Amino acid sequence: MSNIPDWLPPIILVDGDFDEVLKKLYSIFKRDFVDSQPHYNSMLVWHDRRKKAGEAYEEGFWHLITRDCCKKEDRLFDPRRAERLPWCSPTIDNSSDSLAKTWDYREQRRTKTYIWLEELDYVVLLEIKTLQAQKKGTEVLPPRKIAFLITAYHVDGQSKRRSLRKKYEKRLS
Repeated sequence: MSNIPDWLPPIILVDGDFDEVLKKLYSIFKRDFVDSQPHYNSMLVWHDRRKKAGEAYEEGFWHLITRDCCKKEDRLFDPRRAERLPWCSPTIDNSSDSLAKTWDYREQRRTKTYIWLEELDYVVLLEIKTLQAQKKGTEVLPPRKIAFLITAYHVDGQSKRRSLRKKYEKRLS
């Protein structure tokens, strides 16, 4: 890999006992997304906190270390995604760096924000959402925007690169 910026940590090893690897990966996820939160354009980044029945980890975590399989519900561990988990939060925080291509793209009636480290084959997907006004005690908090983490992954193949390039070319102004 060439041109790795100072703000990007090294990838991690994901070999060994699967339960131990999961614990190590979750400790990184917890540090970066639970105990603290990255920011995208001054918006807090939230993740999917839901847990499936019997699962120990949040859906947001699983989407960063697994990929879709044959069925929509099945996901398989993806070592290339998992080893780059430490890149996710710094990529979001440094989305304005010249190494990152950042754009909005409309798909399936939603606008997604892409942050692509093209030279390093890594992409993060966010969706900007507006939270409704909320009552907190006697105070009413106004509506606010957040960036919701959809997924992040290693770009593994020419077809995926071509797809991302097409989305970049058709990005919203």
